[in-house]
Amino acid sequence: MRYFKTTFIWFIVLAAIGGYSYIDFESTRIEEIRKDEETRLLPFSPKEVLSIVIKKEESILELERWDDGWRIVTPMTAKADGVAVEKFLGYVTDSRNDADYVMDPDPTPERLAEFGLAEPKLFATLKIGKKLEAHTLVFGDRAPSMGVAFAQIEGEKPIYRVLAAARGEADKDIYYFRDKSVLRLNPVMVDQLAVKREGTSIRAALPLDGKWVLEKPIEDRADHVKVFALLSLFANAEVKEFIVESKENLETYGLDKPLVDIVLWQSGDSEPTVIISVGKRSPEKRGYFVSMSDRENIFLLEEDVINAIPRHANDLRSKELFFFERDQLKRIEIREIKKSVVLVKDSHKEWRRNNVDGEQVDFNIIKEFLGELADTAIDEFVVDNTESLADLRLDPPNLHLLIWPEGSAVPLSLRVGKKTPTGNMVYAISGSQSDVVLLDSRIERVLRTYF
Repeated sequence: MRYFKTTFIWFIVLAAIGGYSYIDFESTRIEEIRKDEETRLLPFSPKEVLSIVIKKEESILELERWDDGWRIVTPMTAKADGVAVEKFLGYVTDSRNDADYVMDPDPTPERLAEFGLAEPKLFATLKIGKKLEAHTLVFGDRAPSMGVAFAQIEGEKPIYRVLAAARGEADKDIYYFRDKSVLRLNPVMVDQLAVKREGTSIRAALPLDGKWVLEKPIEDRADHVKVFALLSLFANAEVKEFIVESKENLETYGLDKPLVDIVLWQSGDSEPTVIISVGKRSPEKRGYFVSMSDRENIFLLEEDVINAIPRHANDLRSKELFFFERDQLKRIEIREIKKSVVLVKDSHKEWRRNNVDGEQVDFNIIKEFLGELADTAIDEFVVDNTESLADLRLDPPNLHLLIWPEGSAVPLSLRVGKKTPTGNMVYAISGSQSDVVLLDSRIERVLRTYF
């Protein structure tokens, strides 16, 4: 009982100490916040700013905060780059008004001239609250060192030392503050795409099984990495230059008859969600003129972005040679002109030669063999082949691999023909496709030496 009373007393003491420590910590934190707010040159935080007006010489840039982000409203209406705007606000609102930052509390005209504030040319007005109360920072010169600039609050005398970055951000051009994103769709939400050029069209889709497929001009599996890379190419690209704000005189930019259209469907949309049209190349600007269906302007994109757009379906085609579950196969045949190997799986899931009563084959050898097949990839699709299949030793083939998945009467097929002149590749045909491909010549060793 005495032990219990002692423990209880210590618990009360520790709780009291903990409570005191928390109160002391919280008081300190509140005091730090109060001091921070008192020393702010502008008495508000970036999130309280609803409007920004930046004036320099003859130009005016006005931005407004909307529910969907920042917008430019003067000298045009356009989506703003939220990151750039918040960066500007962060630097400007971080300026201080305590003694360490006051350069001159009551400057003479000579001192104003010394700090570049006699005839200032750069003004940043931030508006807060429902009444849009205006607070204007007047920027002077930048100091030759120390990473600082000089400024005043409009209507007040003191000259303050502020971050040079605050002045630098305010002095940026409209391009800096404008949203330069190209594709505003989330790439993972796109489930259809088409690349259309004169006389050709590549179309790919994402079925419910989540694996991209090519639909035109061939039907085959698509490489999901390459498809996503194409979508990400435009999602990550930035406008190089804004050319005009309307789509007049399309022929001037080659957009009346685009070189290529990239058509994208967002999941659930029956009609195209957005179309990216690429016009003429500008040698002087080192880019291509582009327009989009979801905006009214014409802009310039880097040459590298446009040059990366696939020209042939094979550019998006999967180079995986086989698609099978290794533990769900029932029969394997390797046929040559003068001999063949047959492997079958019995009712106990054991692999045997020729038939279910034949010699048992080491499971580890089968596992290694299937692993090498799965790791074999198509090196190249042979597009301009002029030789016949017989000349390529593909009809009949030098080697013919057939693999039957469980529950399927139709085997996976690989025909292997002759080597290329360099000797490091062989011609082959995979599955039901008639297209000739090139494989690493090691596939011959894999098919001939395991069994």
